[in-house]
Amino acid sequence: MKLRFLLIALFFVTLGFAQNKGTVTGTITDKDMGNETLPFASVLVKGTKIAVNADENGNYSITANEGPQTLIFAFLGYHNAEVQVTVKANQTITVNKALESTSVQLQDVVIEKIVSREKESALIAEQQNAIEMKQAIGAQELSRKGISDAAAAVVKTSGVSKSDDVNNVFVRGLGDRYNSTTLNGLPLPSEDPVYKNISLEFFGSSIIKNININKTFSADIYGDNAGANIDISSKEVDKRSYLNAGIGTGYNTNAVGAGNFLVADGAYNYFGFLENGKDIPLTNLKSYDFKTSFNPVQKNNLINSSFNIAGGGKFDLGGEKSLSVFATVQSSSDFTYKHGQARQVNPQGGAGMDMNFEKSEYKATQSALGNVKYKFGNQRSISYNTLFIHDNNQSVGDYRGFAKNINDNNDANNSIIRRQQLNNNNLFVNQLLGEYRFTDKIKANAGVTYNTIRSSQPDRRTNSYDYDYNGTNGNGYTVASNSAGLNNRWYSTLEENDVAGKIEGEYTFNPESNLKKVLTAGFNMRSTDRTFDFTQINYDFNNPVPVNPNNPDAVFNQENLTLGKNNGGFDLVTTRGKNANALDPFYYLADRQIYAGFAQMVYPFSENLTVQAGVRYEKVSQKIDWDTNLSSSVNNLAIDPSTIDKDYFLPSLNLKYSLNEKNAIRFAASQTYTMPQFKETAAFLYEDVNISEMGNPNLLPSTDYNVDLKYDWYMSDNEIISIGGLYKYIKDPISRMRILSAANDLSYVNTDKAFVAGAELEVRKNIFRLGSDTRKKDLTFGLNASYLYTEQVQNDVDTDKFTVQFTHDKGKMQGASPLLINTDLSYNVSDDKTALLSTLVFSYFADKVYSVGTNSNENIIEKSVPTLDFINKFDIKDKKLQLSLGVKNLLNPRYRLTQDTTINGVPTESIISNYRKGMFVSFGLNWTL
Repeated sequence: MKLRFLLIALFFVTLGFAQNKGTVTGTITDKDMGNETLPFASVLVKGTKIAVNADENGNYSITANEGPQTLIFAFLGYHNAEVQVTVKANQTITVNKALESTSVQLQDVVIEKIVSREKESALIAEQQNAIEMKQAIGAQELSRKGISDAAAAVVKTSGVSKSDDVNNVFVRGLGDRYNSTTLNGLPLPSEDPVYKNISLEFFGSSIIKNININKTFSADIYGDNAGANIDISSKEVDKRSYLNAGIGTGYNTNAVGAGNFLVADGAYNYFGFLENGKDIPLTNLKSYDFKTSFNPVQKNNLINSSFNIAGGGKFDLGGEKSLSVFATVQSSSDFTYKHGQARQVNPQGGAGMDMNFEKSEYKATQSALGNVKYKFGNQRSISYNTLFIHDNNQSVGDYRGFAKNINDNNDANNSIIRRQQLNNNNLFVNQLLGEYRFTDKIKANAGVTYNTIRSSQPDRRTNSYDYDYNGTNGNGYTVASNSAGLNNRWYSTLEENDVAGKIEGEYTFNPESNLKKVLTAGFNMRSTDRTFDFTQINYDFNNPVPVNPNNPDAVFNQENLTLGKNNGGFDLVTTRGKNANALDPFYYLADRQIYAGFAQMVYPFSENLTVQAGVRYEKVSQKIDWDTNLSSSVNNLAIDPSTIDKDYFLPSLNLKYSLNEKNAIRFAASQTYTMPQFKETAAFLYEDVNISEMGNPNLLPSTDYNVDLKYDWYMSDNEIISIGGLYKYIKDPISRMRILSAANDLSYVNTDKAFVAGAELEVRKNIFRLGSDTRKKDLTFGLNASYLYTEQVQNDVDTDKFTVQFTHDKGKMQGASPLLINTDLSYNVSDDKTALLSTLVFSYFADKVYSVGTNSNENIIEKSVPTLDFINKFDIKDKKLQLSLGVKNLLNPRYRLTQDTTINGVPTESIISNYRKGMFVSFGLNWTL
């Protein structure tokens, strides 16, 4: 009886308290940006400790006592605003507020009138409010550090590194296959058959609003993700009108000093558009119908250049309706030049190749981004984004020295290999996104994307010449004739279609509470199909034929083709031979289907403790058929196609414990998987000058178990110290290794298990801030670093059907750098008329495994590289002009691949590859209306 009375009494007391409270909701906007929403602003009930932060859309909901109250609205760099309200018990009132930026904030901004989601302070606020462990870099920080694209941006965050001459990044020691890339939350394909992820270099700073690097898994992310999900948010216009234009120029110190910079005949033009198309010009093997010469062309004007223009506007349509339109176009051209060594060695240091090389490279890129967004209420909008990227890379490399496949006489050190290559890539992305809030409790968002990749490598040309010391040519050069493939032309095309969609619903159980319980459920699908065709046309000589390397077309012509190989000329043959189907391309066909459903719950147990728990189900099927230079699953029924069919249940847990408003601890645990990529499983041999790779059709997916712990101290609006630890256990990890072959080709295998353990540190600190209202000075410091320990059991497993003899039973994971450091120091001085910003940016990664050693060969090691950049920007405010001067790669370090060998009993570090890139000097002028 007493217990019943006590419960009834508590019920009426609770009801009484509840009846004395009411709710205030609304949206906080940016007055200077045409009332665009202001995410993560704070709302405080004056005289109390009751406070909330707005969400990413600027919406807030706060509970307060009945009666007159004063709400204080605040955000970094904006004037505080106070609003008097009368709270009524058990009722909800709406108070919207527009904040006005302060003069101090406008002076501190590097790019004038930049939108809030591009600011460092806004992104730190987002990081502070997130449950997951996130790092982000926005347009403001890109400008401050002189970062030109997304690839350079992500390597400035802790635990991220990038190898030279490859597109992919490594996150916490995990390479391309372990990461994922999205644009506005929707997946992106790769433009290159070599990689899973698109090259981040395509995304220039002019199209980036911000980049989020999410290193922990949650149920709303695709499960093929053990390293990080890198999500690029494209720029939008949030102003009444906007116009920006810029031009730039510069040079690479190696290129301007080269003296003999070469481009392939018929390949070069400023924008990198194909002049001769991508198709093979031959209709038969008896007619020499090639449109280009083997002789390259010397290029003298080696000045880099760029330009960009962006503009748009926002139009009010009455009420809560608005239409925003934004478009940007940019183009860049860059010359670089490398000189160094290319080698192949055995365990005793004997060289299968030992050559010095000079390589001229030209890159031209154009991109165009457009978006239209229609808003018709609070969190009700529909938007269309389109992105087109054209990227053209061409190079001419001359290699001189000893190559065993040309002349197996170890004293023959005058052989020549010339490789002329053109890679042309086109990406077209179309996205339709929508969000709709039905009630305070229910909202939904959906998106669909259709992406196409059209890539080609047309007319790649390779010549090999042998020096005839005692032959009939009188100590001159002859065409290498040991193999028909030593002189060849290569044509390849890649066509990929990628469709993905998502739909998500969100239900908030208690929208009036400061501690919202939110359930999210959704569905994802992705369908990808790829066709990769390639044909190699070889020049088959019976005997060495004298040749002048500076005039190869005197040999490679119709006359000598008519003579034929038996009469002192050559025959044209493909890897299919000389038959009627000789010009039919080799190919592989790939198809992947992913269907997924997920649910996750955000549950705040208290003001300090919030838990996000979820589960994701994914059904993944992948099939690859091939007919290549190695084998055929199409024509040989005894060879099965590469097939993977898996069902995954992937749990995730993210926990945030706030010690106070400045300090938080986060914990994450999850299971993910890693699919082998198309190129890794297709039985196809891709040959470079000194390193070649082939796929393994029997690879298994990896299963990944991930645990993270992190402590964050938000010292001020733009100051933070973060310390974290991580552990990953990987079952059936995939590694690149050397297979036993005459050419020491590389391939991919599973091993039994591996683990990664490490610690990360991030610091952003103001060293000083000085000045008056009219003149400011500040010095800021940033540091992120990571230490990683990895270990992989290197054993031969039966499932991949490769017989592998690893040199060691255990070793470091391929691609994992034990130490990564990125740091920057920025000095900013500004007044009413001008502003100067100077930044030093230093990066370093320690030695890491490039390829795992087998058959007594030691690992090939990618040696440590330090880089130092110096960036300067000068603003003339009344003219709306910004001048920039930057010098990158000031230290000009050597990029080296090495392998430990034993020469005459003495341990020796032998060079595999060795070169310098030179310094990059740039000048720029930018104008904003």
